[in-house]
Amino acid sequence: MTTKRAIILSGGTVEIEVFNAALQLDHLCDFAARNNAKRGFLIVSKVLGRHMPARPLQMQAAVEALTSRILMQAADLPGPVVFIGLAETAVCLGQSVHDTFGRFTGRKDTLFLHTTRQRIDAKVMATFTEPHSHAAMHLIYAPECEAHLRMMQDARSLVLIDDEVSTGVTLINLAQAIGPHLPNLERICTATLADWSNAADYAAAMPSPAEAVSLLEGAIAWCPNGEPQSVAPTTLPVTALGLMPSHVNFGRLGVQARPQGIDKLAADLIRDQADRFLIIGTGEFTWPPFLLAHALELAGHDVMMQATSRSPVRVGGAIGSALT
Repeated sequence: MTTKRAIILSGGTVEIEVFNAALQLDHLCDFAARNNAKRGFLIVSKVLGRHMPARPLQMQAAVEALTSRILMQAADLPGPVVFIGLAETAVCLGQSVHDTFGRFTGRKDTLFLHTTRQRIDAKVMATFTEPHSHAAMHLIYAPECEAHLRMMQDARSLVLIDDEVSTGVTLINLAQAIGPHLPNLERICTATLADWSNAADYAAAMPSPAEAVSLLEGAIAWCPNGEPQSVAPTTLPVTALGLMPSHVNFGRLGVQARPQGIDKLAADLIRDQADRFLIIGTGEFTWPPFLLAHALELAGHDVMMQATSRSPVRVGGAIGSALT
């Protein structure tokens, strides 16, 4: 059954139509306005732990639902399989899907990378743009490990993970940028929490045969009301790439396994006898904080997870307050 809704925000109205949903709209997301001339609204996920707090078990449930749909619609992905999560919002989602895919299937022939908006001392393998974003440029670095480089050379499948897709242009740009570095690529799968492309077959524009997987399918339109998109004077510039003089590889240079020390850190925190925890990730560093939050919640504690963001979101709608 099709669901239609209009959400009035400070800069205009978001008009949505939901065609199919494995998880209901109100469970997945809400909406807010943002200071962005390219797109004046933001889809605020309730299961990513980014712009609003989320419980780790709810985040993991959404990940498992999305991974299950990948296995239903693209169960026979030939290996090796490269998973790429898009910065910054889908870094944790992408890494969690990669981890859950391995746990569900027992496969070891998978590699995870995430795109980044940070410059580090490493070889840039490819660049692409996210046209509607406040920070359009993405970088993809070459893996630092020779075995991971060989996996990319041998990879026959590519899984691209983002929180949502509206037109598919960003995912197409990513696939076209990374494609030349995967000479044996045969299949592409895109996995998103919500697909707002209005049944547009963007997969047909991919450089290899592709299928699109999501938990919700629909259409979305932004109708601005002409209100000026004012920016607070304390707002920091977000369009430029960042610079990280020092760097630890948690995904930018390719990983296959979980980071070490999470369970010990959780045990140390539990020994401090705190009952309630707010775990905050910073920027693209979000998967290890999520693993910590998940471990604490599994141990019976009251835990919420959130992360900082470069997105210029406006207070209102789903966003009750903001710290800069």
